[in-house]
Amino acid sequence: MEVVAQQPKKHQRMGKLKNFFSIFLSKKVRKIALMTGLLALLVVTGYLNFTLNQNAVSINAGSKTETNMFITLKENRADSRLAQQMLLQEIVANSSASEKARTEAQANLTSLAETIAYENNTENLIAAQCGYEDVIVSRNNNKLNVIVKSAEKEISNENLQKIMKILANAMNKERLEPENGDMLYISIM
Repeated sequence: MEVVAQQPKKHQRMGKLKNFFSIFLSKKVRKIALMTGLLALLVVTGYLNFTLNQNAVSINAGSKTETNMFITLKENRADSRLAQQMLLQEIVANSSASEKARTEAQANLTSLAETIAYENNTENLIAAQCGYEDVIVSRNNNKLNVIVKSAEKEISNENLQKIMKILANAMNKERLEPENGDMLYISIM
């Protein structure tokens, strides 16, 4: 009879362990699934941003839809940035996310806000100082894409120097340095 009495206790302990691990695993799996989904959304947003920048460079000068193209590119960039912000804010607000993930998300959110301010400020300065009708600046770390709308087919050396100085000053540098990873692509429409 003693053996029969011990088996239920042993099974009870095993049942409790199974319940504990199933609850633990389900929370962990949910956390991993959430973080994976958020990471996937961030990657898709980055890919779309990169693709849009590449498409902007390949646009032919003199196109009848130049104005619409500038509007579309700026709207797409704003949508992409908004999606990134929302994703990062969700991670920061998610109490089940690890402290490391929340800290990294907060740092990325700050960096994103700085990038948005950099792009807006440099666009305005380039347009004002160089006399371009419209300007789009896209920054991804030290890679800069600049698209200017101008009636001229080439960018003058004077305007090129102004653009480079504006971009460098906005990055708190004296000049852009390719040896340090600074890359600049300028297109004209």
